[in-house]
Amino acid sequence: MKLSLYQRLSISLCLVFVAIAMLFYVWSEQVSEQLRYQSQQRLHISLAANLARDNPLLQQGVYEQSALENLFHTLMVLGPAFEFYFLDAKGNILTYSADKSLIKRNKVDIQPILSLIQNQAPLPILGDDPRHNNRQKIFSAAPVFNGASLTGYLYVIVAGEQYDNVFNATQFNYKVEAYVLISVALLSFLFILMLGLFRYFTAPIRKLHGEMQQLIDNNFDSSALQLTSWQKNSHSEIQRLGCMYTQMVSKINAQFDSVAKNEQTRRELLAHISHDLRTPLASIQGFIETLSLSSDNISPAQRQEYMQTVLRNTKQLNQLIDEIFELAHLEEGQVSIMQEAFNLGELLYDVVAKFSLQANKLNVSLVIKPERCNYRVFCDIAKLERVLSNLIENALRHTPSGGMITLEIVDVSENFYQLSVIDNGSGIKKAELDYIFDARYRASNAINNDKKHNGLGLAITKQLLQLLNIDIKVESDIGKGAKFKFNLRKT
Repeated sequence: MKLSLYQRLSISLCLVFVAIAMLFYVWSEQVSEQLRYQSQQRLHISLAANLARDNPLLQQGVYEQSALENLFHTLMVLGPAFEFYFLDAKGNILTYSADKSLIKRNKVDIQPILSLIQNQAPLPILGDDPRHNNRQKIFSAAPVFNGASLTGYLYVIVAGEQYDNVFNATQFNYKVEAYVLISVALLSFLFILMLGLFRYFTAPIRKLHGEMQQLIDNNFDSSALQLTSWQKNSHSEIQRLGCMYTQMVSKINAQFDSVAKNEQTRRELLAHISHDLRTPLASIQGFIETLSLSSDNISPAQRQEYMQTVLRNTKQLNQLIDEIFELAHLEEGQVSIMQEAFNLGELLYDVVAKFSLQANKLNVSLVIKPERCNYRVFCDIAKLERVLSNLIENALRHTPSGGMITLEIVDVSENFYQLSVIDNGSGIKKAELDYIFDARYRASNAINNDKKHNGLGLAITKQLLQLLNIDIKVESDIGKGAKFKFNLRKT
């Protein structure tokens, strides 16, 4: 049978209480016995001295066994709680008031007797019990002299065996009844009290467990649940656990939303890519079929034109496939980062040189500001080159003939340079700036643009900069060009 935390705590506390009650009972019995012994011995401490002083036989210090036995017997009849013994100076028992068969010792240790007579130790002082081999009891003792000579000691066991038997029998019944009643009452009170306390203390745990179960039953969808507002700065571990649970639920739902969004994006991307793949493939297939079926009727000039079209579509198809694979690798994080210190100006001039021929064909100027830029930065040079290439390609598509594209470096702080790619082309509507880095998104002013492109360049740029922990920002408006800017760490 599985027990809940509440049940385990209740059972454990009851067991601990029983153990403590037993220890308390043993301790209280010992204390009670010590107090009883002390009070009885203090009450009867002069008993032996009075008997020795008032009895003619003992007062004269004369030892006569039969007379002492009769005296002790008479005293025991009058006081059955006492046992009387006469000892010599060394503690040997000479005569006593009991049946001979009951005596287990022939000698009593004299040291406790001397301690009592000379008041050398606090009460109670225990002496040897002649009726037991190793038991000790409280006693009263007095020396007996014959003139100036010590004859022996009168040794009186204050609480004798007969007294103990009667006392124990009476006390046992009383104690059993009292302890049973007290134990039942205390256990009942404790049980009721602990049930209430444990129910109070474990209520947050039960609430947390219930919310977890509801979350599981709702397939981890917290939108249909009313989560408890836990106290974040509370000293209670349960409250802090509840806060962590709430954060975990939020994280799980955010991940679910992200997965769903990514899945939707992937579907849309797949649909767009399928269309983009189909267009060059259909064009390639059409021209090849034409060349194959009408080879004899096609002039060399037409053949060359068809082959150039096929080649152009093949290059476009190859570029699209390369970008798809690159974006997939970036999204899955399957890219290594190798950051190093290098001269930013040299990289900018290399990139401009790579696009100079294409820019000349489009009659677009590529400018670096300032022209002398001996700035050293710390970054992954290969990925930064890919970012700049994508941004320049995007700027060339949207910049008209006679326009200009500027690569500008500004010292913005002690630790960073700001690098911007600025064009004076068609620009982007402000409402569309938040979406331009989405894969396959095309701004409204580029829908009718006759310049072929795949629409993945800016998405790849965003992914590359995220890997480098760099945030890119865009400033643009329709007809006023666009400015893409981001910061690079200085060395």
